[in-house]
Amino acid sequence: MMAEENDQREQLLKEVSARVFAGIWEKRMAVIRQDYTANQTEYDQEIISIIENLLLRWKQLYDGETKDLKYIIISPLSSGVITKSYEFEIALFDRNLYLEENPLCAYWTPEFIFKDMEEDISVYKQMAAKEMIRLREDEVYEMRRRYALCHAYVTMFYMDAVIRNVHTLPVWRETAKEDVRVMYGTYMEKMVELGTVREEGGK
Repeated sequence: MMAEENDQREQLLKEVSARVFAGIWEKRMAVIRQDYTANQTEYDQEIISIIENLLLRWKQLYDGETKDLKYIIISPLSSGVITKSYEFEIALFDRNLYLEENPLCAYWTPEFIFKDMEEDISVYKQMAAKEMIRLREDEVYEMRRRYALCHAYVTMFYMDAVIRNVHTLPVWRETAKEDVRVMYGTYMEKMVELGTVREEGGK
């Protein structure tokens, strides 16, 4: 009986959360779009500068050696949901990829996308608690994790657009070869290739 009750509660949680977050997310997306439109140059330059600095460090460390840059991996960190920092790791690798124990990397949070996460979660808790008896913190955490993934998904499209400008940097032309791949996704899991840089950079 207990297992059946747990299944029923889990199903109710999913239904309630999907309904509540649908309204919250629609409003949040409108705010994100408006904010990005008004501040695009600033937001784009922030991430371009981070990647440029990483490439400069790579060039300084490995220029003239056999360690060729092959991958730029952009990953949302699972720990960011726990710490509520919603950080991403941007890491550079040679052909050995994850065999590198201490990759050259930087950490970054797309603030304009994630900055209202806690406000939205507070609204969610208030609304969901009206339909869920004794909404538990572990249940809220799971919904926070899923909501953060929605933000990470938006970040992927943002990165796919903004990364197009990276290949125009002098250090990109000095460091990256035609077969450099810019990948986006969770660390050591299946990723999506941000193909624009590779296509335009290879011309």
